[in-house]
Amino acid sequence: MLLFVVYAVLVCYGAFIGRRRLGGWAAIAAGILILVMVNTVHGHIARVFHYGDLLPVFRVLMYPYMGLVFACGVFFVMLPIELPRGELHCRLCRYDLTDLIEEMQAGGRCPECGATLAMTSTRRGRRQARLQQRIRDTSSPEPMTGLRIRLHPLSGQQSDDRADQQDQQRQPPDEEPAGRRKSAV
Repeated sequence: MLLFVVYAVLVCYGAFIGRRRLGGWAAIAAGILILVMVNTVHGHIARVFHYGDLLPVFRVLMYPYMGLVFACGVFFVMLPIELPRGELHCRLCRYDLTDLIEEMQAGGRCPECGATLAMTSTRRGRRQARLQQRIRDTSSPEPMTGLRIRLHPLSGQQSDDRADQQDQQRQPPDEEPAGRRKSAV
């Protein structure tokens, strides 16, 4: 019985993540389609194993459940995307740009996704900006300047030897504290 609750939660979660977009409606459609397929397969299994007299009981429970999943999914898809009114947000990633109004109006880029206001003013521009963002996310990271990694097996040993030599040249040997004397053993 818990499976039905978990399934409804997953469909509603997909609808919530894709709210006000095609992805939310696709999550609802996929959820209902899977339930229809389960209902159809159950009908075929009932005919094969000759328990068709119990089939109406399953369908009496399944049809309202499908309606409930659909209604909850539509509710979550239609929820507005919460953005405070009157403030500046990136239209691509919805990053809050309130403190960067002057920079953005001068053609600056969003610090989160790198899109400009001119780029995100049209649907085509947003699509191109998302594509650039995906390319940036999947590309290899830029190497850090000043960081060198040596893969030679002796490089670590050589650097330790050099460090020991520097220590011996620069530091005087440790002295015994004034109150202690070496005991002869």
